[in-house]
Amino acid sequence: MLDRARSSAFAFFALGALSAAVSLPLGGCSRYFKSDQNLTDPSGAIVPSEPAAPRSLAMFEGSTGRSLGWADVMAAASWADCTFIGERHDDPVAHAVQLAVFEDLAAGYPGTALALEHLERNEQPLVDRYLRGEIAVDTFIDGTESRNWAGKDTWVPFFQPMIDAARDTDSPVIAANAPRDAVREARTIGHDAMRAKPADERADFELPITKRNDPFAGDWNERWNAYFDRFVDIMSSDDDADPAATRDRLANIFLSQSVWDGTMGASAALAREQGAPKVVLCAGCFHIERDGGTVLQYEARRPSDRVLTITVIDASSRTLREEDRGAADIVIYGFPVARAKREPEPTAAPAANAPAAPAPESTTSDAPAAASSASATETDKTPN
Repeated sequence: MLDRARSSAFAFFALGALSAAVSLPLGGCSRYFKSDQNLTDPSGAIVPSEPAAPRSLAMFEGSTGRSLGWADVMAAASWADCTFIGERHDDPVAHAVQLAVFEDLAAGYPGTALALEHLERNEQPLVDRYLRGEIAVDTFIDGTESRNWAGKDTWVPFFQPMIDAARDTDSPVIAANAPRDAVREARTIGHDAMRAKPADERADFELPITKRNDPFAGDWNERWNAYFDRFVDIMSSDDDADPAATRDRLANIFLSQSVWDGTMGASAALAREQGAPKVVLCAGCFHIERDGGTVLQYEARRPSDRVLTITVIDASSRTLREEDRGAADIVIYGFPVARAKREPEPTAAPAANAPAAPAPESTTSDAPAAASSASATETDKTPN
């Protein structure tokens, strides 16, 4: 598999090198399909009548609906400095696409870094020990408590193949996320208190950039505010009687969400600063789609870099669905994922003056239920 990927990747390398000559806009990070008007014309790619993961799926340019082939996807990824691939965590097709993109880039660009939401910064020593062959795979999985990351026994089929592909190509793997304790603390003590923590604790997380005044900012501030608005929309409930109070409450929870985004964006940016020719960052779709927070946090730190966003949707379609238009630079359709509907467990009547319990978690992997209280568990229900 690697040899096949390597042979095709050198062709993508040439395409990417030609595209890199395009000048960067003053507004910040450049986007592939906006860099050359010819790339809005039909590519000639035929939508497969019998899709097969990962390289023969229905793929479209996200704003125009132009059909794409795998060569188009990899030409764009070769052009980009950082490729963000959004997933529904329990979708096997999404993880197959992530692996394929990384394999092909690593074949053409040795040292391409793989950055994963699924590993936390304090777990980096375990990641490095596994890559050096010092510990067995089960020791690594159990040490990071990852075996059931996206459901029972999902780590081995979904995520481990990417890490093993990185090890086989001597590529770095970046534990990109903030530890969950730090994410919860963002909401309970606030960003200012976290900023005052000792340097050794600060190394495990990054606070988000929330406003830019630099010459490359462009419309970044508006896009960050729009991201917060989408967060409020997805976390709100139709039963909320006071929208203003709900928005204030969710602004507090957004302190946690933005630490996830700040840490992942900064982790990818740091990999580039340390010499990685390319970075592939894999994370939940909300962090990436429609100028997601992780993409924006990377852009704030690397405004001259070229960025590509890809999302993999767990649905079948032979055209770009209207509801998916603009979700990412490239929209890829896979297959529906069967998800068991979990019924909420019966609970005893609450004691007098007890706080409301949070709503049950959604059974889908990317659109959690809106939480109904400001309890600590709300942090675990933020969009992913």
